[in-house]
Amino acid sequence: MTNPSFNSFDGQQSSQAPVSKVKWIVQLVVSILCFFNIITIVLAILGLVKADTDLAAANKFYKWGWIAYIIWVVVVIGIYVILFATGAFTTTFETY
Repeated sequence: MTNPSFNSFDGQQSSQAPVSKVKWIVQLVVSILCFFNIITIVLAILGLVKADTDLAAANKFYKWGWIAYIIWVVVVIGIYVILFATGAFTTTFETY
């Protein structure tokens, strides 16, 4: 039977289970595919890097990444609404 606390990478006993990094990967993919928010991308990468060594800091990066993403989405949608309301997407051609 295998010991679940045995870390086969460095041969040492580990006192905690490995951290699942799925939430940071999902945050990274969503921030790249939807609205390409560079701040959220950086925070997701920092969370991925810190997840094994400092889980509390990684969770803070995760939380602030989503906050930055929501702010970015609101700003982008607001800009599109303003541009649409001012007629920036309309084209008029006048021939003489």
